[in-house]
Amino acid sequence: MSGNPGAILEVRDLATQFDTLDGVVRAVDGVSFDLERGETLGIVGESGCGKSVTALSILRLIPPETGRIAAGSIRFEGEELTTLSEEAMKRLRGHRISMIFQEPMTSLNPVLTVGTQIAENVVRHMGVSKKAARERAREMLDLVRIADSKRRLDEYPHQLSGGMRQRVMIAMALSCDPQVLIADEPTTALDVTIQAQILDLMLDLKEKTGTAIVLITHDLGVVAETSRRVVVMYAGRKVEEAPVEALFDNPLHPYTRGLMRAIPRLDVDAEEGGRRPRLQEIPGMVPLLTRPIVGCAFAARCSLATERCRAEPPPVVDAGGGHTVACWEVTP
Repeated sequence: MSGNPGAILEVRDLATQFDTLDGVVRAVDGVSFDLERGETLGIVGESGCGKSVTALSILRLIPPETGRIAAGSIRFEGEELTTLSEEAMKRLRGHRISMIFQEPMTSLNPVLTVGTQIAENVVRHMGVSKKAARERAREMLDLVRIADSKRRLDEYPHQLSGGMRQRVMIAMALSCDPQVLIADEPTTALDVTIQAQILDLMLDLKEKTGTAIVLITHDLGVVAETSRRVVVMYAGRKVEEAPVEALFDNPLHPYTRGLMRAIPRLDVDAEEGGRRPRLQEIPGMVPLLTRPIVGCAFAARCSLATERCRAEPPPVVDAGGGHTVACWEVTP
């Protein structure tokens, strides 16, 4: 594997599978990308496309009873994570690589105060006293702009609002100064106003700490506001990658174009009669991941698909300027 000297995280040909009663689910199927130091990389796609499984694979959190990393390489600062011992991974998780999970109410322990939960992580990874860890927890609550942090340390998750719980999750994730933060749908359960506050907070903290962020979302609007580069996933595969401006100005893959056409556009003039153009849905269904996909995963839903698309998986080709696409019918 050719290394990228500017990358802190390199994922190559990652394949993650799960055993089910219906067969082997190929949740992630040959995904590759780099995360540059200090950048925000967006990973976008509809539910079930493999975004969260990719994140869990990076941290080796796939349940061994039902799933496995079947192939590929994950290198963090040049160190291969797929072959690292479980003890070494425990030292890395929550310290050098942290993750914000989708639902803070189920991710936080309901019977422990938020101060205890943050301090536990600090004691485990930084080796400081409980008193110093509690002070660090208070500092982190201040950092994520939770008012009256000293009092909040002794409160339980159910005593906090959804937005405050998400801030606690961010505080916990950043408490040991990680080099990489994986944020898995960090604003999904929040109202629009709180979403904007959380995203602004994350970007502000990134500027202060230099942490690189992998932002996983199904919301292209969030990607446009926060990310420098974007990876688009479909049915466990990467179909397009580009700088965020290039992706929105000139989406190349038919799936990406379909996602763009499904976004409400307030800047588009209404038609005669004052009605705006109808949003265009993507026809068809996502293929079953329990069956091997022979050609392009999007072929059954694509108006450009040919017999070649159904028979051969398209290679990822360079369209220039860091823009790549996997499609036989798109000429970069």
